[in-house]
Amino acid sequence: MHPGIEPLLHQLGVADRLAGVTGARHPGIWIEWGGPRRFEAFGGDAGGPWHGSQFWRADFDALLLTRAGETGVEVHQPCAAAGVLMSEGIVEGIETAAGPISARMVVDASGAARWLGRALDVSSPPRSPRLIARYGYGEGSCPAYDDAPSLVGDASGWTWTARVRPRLYQWTRVSFGGPPPSDWVPPHLLGLTPRGRSRGADVTWRMAAKAAGPGWFMVGDAAASLDPTSSHGVLKAVMTGMAAGHLIAAVLRGKAPPEDAGDAYHQWLAGWFSTDAAHLVRFYSELANFADNCVFQDFRGPGGVTPPRPGP
Repeated sequence: MHPGIEPLLHQLGVADRLAGVTGARHPGIWIEWGGPRRFEAFGGDAGGPWHGSQFWRADFDALLLTRAGETGVEVHQPCAAAGVLMSEGIVEGIETAAGPISARMVVDASGAARWLGRALDVSSPPRSPRLIARYGYGEGSCPAYDDAPSLVGDASGWTWTARVRPRLYQWTRVSFGGPPPSDWVPPHLLGLTPRGRSRGADVTWRMAAKAAGPGWFMVGDAAASLDPTSSHGVLKAVMTGMAAGHLIAAVLRGKAPPEDAGDAYHQWLAGWFSTDAAHLVRFYSELANFADNCVFQDFRGPGGVTPPRPGP
């Protein structure tokens, strides 16, 4: 987690509980990408340097869910979504395994599954070549990565390494020509004991053709996603959720027409996606094989911007 997440977690009322889900903290990242290895600090202020955090996902999810319950959210768990309730083209709730749930607004935070988008037949075409990340964990001691994570790029992809808990390290590998073999481990971590088998995840860049409409919003990866090199996927997930919340409140109070609120949300998100994608294209252009095969589909809509092609 980038330090930029902390003000938002303060607003959500969980900042004083983060120590229980934090496995490691670090002041920046070591980067070796098209040049000599360098340290990129997050920055600081009068209180000292800013630190990123390694949160254990299951514990962090449980923390947020507990906080949601404290604020009055009614949690149905487990409760699989099975269909969309609609009337005259407006989403009015969902069908679930436990029965129908009516709602004035439905927010899809299903991540890469994009459940609501699929149910509404909203396309989310790829905006990059297909990218598959393989990741795994190793137990033991690797002091070179104890103080800060490392991102190393090469002609065929990149590797991320970070200590996420005491004596536990996580690695991620994205290869432009396809994922590495299932038994692949970064050479610098071969001395560690693997914790379970490595896994794969599709991290192809995607942006929904429409991120909101009458009665519904999509947030986080359900609406737009880039590969982990963008470095702030969770920050974007939280911020899109909060933005959707503000717009939903405006609609329900009669201060904003539903269509206008949906269009404003989509254009804000598309602009953000465009900016981040353009930065990543420039970043990746320093590695030989990515930019030559990079194909962006048009996601602009009114006022949108297509990420530029990298220069020579």
